[in-house]
Amino acid sequence: MLVRESGELVGTIGGGRVELVTTEAAVGVAGGKPAVRIEHHLTRDLAMCCGGSMEMYLEPVAPSRDALVQVLEARAARRACALVTRLDGSPKRVEDFAPGSGRKPSLDGERFVEPVLPLERLVLFGGGHVAQAIGPLAQSVGFEVVVCDDGEVRELGEVPPWANALVDSFDPADVEAQLGPLGLGDYAIILTRDHAIDQRILEKIIDNDALSYLGLIGSLGKVERFHKRLEAKRLLTAQRWGRLHAPVGLDIGAETPEEIAVAVVAELVRERSR
Repeated sequence: MLVRESGELVGTIGGGRVELVTTEAAVGVAGGKPAVRIEHHLTRDLAMCCGGSMEMYLEPVAPSRDALVQVLEARAARRACALVTRLDGSPKRVEDFAPGSGRKPSLDGERFVEPVLPLERLVLFGGGHVAQAIGPLAQSVGFEVVVCDDGEVRELGEVPPWANALVDSFDPADVEAQLGPLGLGDYAIILTRDHAIDQRILEKIIDNDALSYLGLIGSLGKVERFHKRLEAKRLLTAQRWGRLHAPVGLDIGAETPEEIAVAVVAELVRERSR
């Protein structure tokens, strides 16, 4: 949470009285006081019913400007790194991201280590009604969105306002030529207007085991037919078919494009958190 000297907030640590008292302390740090660690027992100190305690580290931003610029540049270039905060008031620093160290922040002694990874990227093969409902919702929860389509999206303009990029093709090879290789951190959903195109895309992408997520829209009947066809072409293993989310989205009884978008994005958030 960023706190300006005026008390204006960007972000949140969860609201309630603990946020209020933390904001009051942070205003002092923003005004020139040194970095400080504070701890509150939520029930005993603040009469909050949640239970447990919270420990906060409040630090001025300006001394860490160079490090923050570095991580912004790394994220824009889809390059992983780690932002390290020493809990002694010294400026942040940037280190290499250690593969296998996990995606969540961790406390290592007096060092708070935050992995700064590329934003998860949602690649929508298709730009129809359902894609147009999924795209803005996915963007609102932190996904970069790329639309791949050979015509429908043009009705919306050059690039939809909720998309980071537009690829004028359904061919995964053309998509990778424009975006780079699809892999870890990429979530692909196949939802074109044509079942034959859906099948061709699936045939070309299902062997990409590096993808974080692969989904296919359609009925159970369509999914079963695709399974039989890919199996007949010897393009399947049980493990690869098991990774496919088809029909895509959580089963919440969704029918309209907007309802389907809720079901799909909820599933994306669940998979991302795992």
